[in-house]
Amino acid sequence: MTERKPPRVLVADDEDAIRTLVSHTLRRAGFDPVEASDGQHAIERLDAGRFDAVVLDLMMPRVDGFGVVEHLIETQPRMMEKTVVMTAFPETAAKQRLHHLCCIISKPFDLDELLQVVRDCARR
Repeated sequence: MTERKPPRVLVADDEDAIRTLVSHTLRRAGFDPVEASDGQHAIERLDAGRFDAVVLDLMMPRVDGFGVVEHLIETQPRMMEKTVVMTAFPETAAKQRLHHLCCIISKPFDLDELLQVVRDCARR
């Protein structure tokens, strides 16, 4: 019998405290979080491995979350339905027509809500 691996989740946020908190919460819930400190780093991680879900901040240096979304659309469009966007500006995200996202969560966010959304996205 093979051992089932925990779902891998890319956590991309330039704020160390938020990225660490989200990763710690996901790890305690049985996920395997992989961190990215900005959009370029997130793209490199996405290109290097398979993920079951993505938690993505929109406002990041080098490449912002919109750039990461564009990369996903071009290279892994099915990952869009497994992507959770975290933003202090949810109306901006909605205006950008981020189609087929799993969810947009407003910062500050509730950790239990985020965890439930990530579980739902990873199952898709």
